[in-house]
Amino acid sequence: MNRVSSRQNPFLKIQSFLEGAMDKITAVGPGELQPAEIAHKLINAMEDNLQVQAGGIRLAPNVYDVYLSIDDHRRLSPNEADLIKEWRRELEKRARQYHYQLRTSPIIRMHGDSSLHRKIVHVTAEVKDAEHLGGSGSGIAATQVFNVQAMPLPRPSSPDAGNPSFAYPGGSFPGGASVPVPPGKPQAWLTIRLPQGGQEIYRIEKPEINIGRQRSNDIIVEDKRVSRNHATIRYQNGQFTLFDRNSVNGIIYNGKRLDKQQTLRSGDYFTIGSYDFYFDERR
Repeated sequence: MNRVSSRQNPFLKIQSFLEGAMDKITAVGPGELQPAEIAHKLINAMEDNLQVQAGGIRLAPNVYDVYLSIDDHRRLSPNEADLIKEWRRELEKRARQYHYQLRTSPIIRMHGDSSLHRKIVHVTAEVKDAEHLGGSGSGIAATQVFNVQAMPLPRPSSPDAGNPSFAYPGGSFPGGASVPVPPGKPQAWLTIRLPQGGQEIYRIEKPEINIGRQRSNDIIVEDKRVSRNHATIRYQNGQFTLFDRNSVNGIIYNGKRLDKQQTLRSGDYFTIGSYDFYFDERR
């Protein structure tokens, strides 16, 4: 393989596969980060991280983390699922073309990073076994990422009754302890964007929920950048407050690093590790 010639004009090679996704991103202008540029970075990351196995087999990374500025991430996020699908196809096409081996279909996760400037893209790539990805081969299983020991509630019957959600059955902590629900507490939800695409929606039923890597948390996030006990959302004095529990890597709140605690308002979002949490409430 002639690696130099294969990269001489990468945008011509990847332009066509992105046309459908690009049509859906009306906010992209000539001076903004283009999805084709990210595709080029992904291909480079694949080829820069090939592992040569016995018999000359070239094993390509199957897990890719794409880090963007907060502005670029916010602009591209509404079309994240479509973009990831197209980027995945291009990586698979590259693997077939040059006979690279993949342990699973490529998993691509997009993150906002407050340390990056607009149009700057940082991509990491690694090889992971399928059993470490929830066993599905196409993404990390939601049950492995978020374990809230919960049961699904039926979709509300009226259009303004809120979102489909998950709650503790019977209003109990794990182990059966009673959960006192403050009178007049508004309904609140967390919409959690999964790095591999898709989202989970959970209703905040308890006066306090904990987020972190440790299994005793209400929302368990299996991410090496997440502390064992990372964050808490507490309902007190008539409002919801987000607390950083002295985590190592902190919390990005509305694009800026959180300083210990912050009152949450409907429409706020925060990032923990590779996961974006969007807060909504209805009073």
